[in-house]
Amino acid sequence: MLKDRLKELFLAYDPSIQRIVYEVGELEQQYIAMGRPRVKEQIDEIITRLARQQLERDGTEDYDLFNGE
Repeated sequence: MLKDRLKELFLAYDPSIQRIVYEVGELEQQYIAMGRPRVKEQIDEIITRLARQQLERDGTEDYDLFNGE
């Protein structure tokens, strides 16, 4: 199955990246029957949410992802 193959491909990656791949895959599955779905905002929300969770776990919640500060 495709999900299993994706899981295998990303086993060596950080758990946060694995989670992003999983959630984006789930989102894509929901819209697969549609022609050209507009899911950019939902994907951005997934990545932002998981990045914030990781920063909180790392104790760097004030770190600016875009400016490296």
